[in-house]
Amino acid sequence: MTTISQKTAREMLGTPQNFRGGVYVTKNGAAELFIQTAEEREAELAERHQQQQVNAMLKLVSLSQHDFENGRHESARELLARRRSERRR
Repeated sequence: MTTISQKTAREMLGTPQNFRGGVYVTKNGAAELFIQTAEEREAELAERHQQQQVNAMLKLVSLSQHDFENGRHESARELLARRRSERRR
């Protein structure tokens, strides 16, 4: 990451190659803006999506474990039999 002033950022806007890797733009020494490439943003969003998928899977595993511990489960044979009987209705 690079940190530059607003003045420098305005001067560099015509040369996007200077923004590869992300740039913090500061005003009076405080970070005001972060500029990143489209590739970086896409990678960030893909990583966030993957993390959401992992969290969802962990939640499903936790719920399944909880159901099993509370006796809310059935064997594959029982499940198939129940599904077949529901189809006949």
